[in-house]
Amino acid sequence: MNDREIIGNWEFKNGKIIADLNCQLIESMLKEDLSEFKTSEDGWKKQYKGKESDIWELTFPQSHLQGGGPPKLTKIK
Repeated sequence: MNDREIIGNWEFKNGKIIADLNCQLIESMLKEDLSEFKTSEDGWKKQYKGKESDIWELTFPQSHLQGGGPPKLTKIK
């Protein structure tokens, strides 16, 4: 993770998917700190505005996985 990109990861243990701390951080930011303002036509890319007018983009780079795979949050402005 860096200050411009947070990449979530999944680990498979005992037949279960375990989300890492970055996935949990992204989920927390989406609920507490960011407001959605734009969604792509296919719904797989969303943009959010932060409290300090920063812009973040949520994507799912491993979209071949169930549910789109783990999230990636990138600060684009």
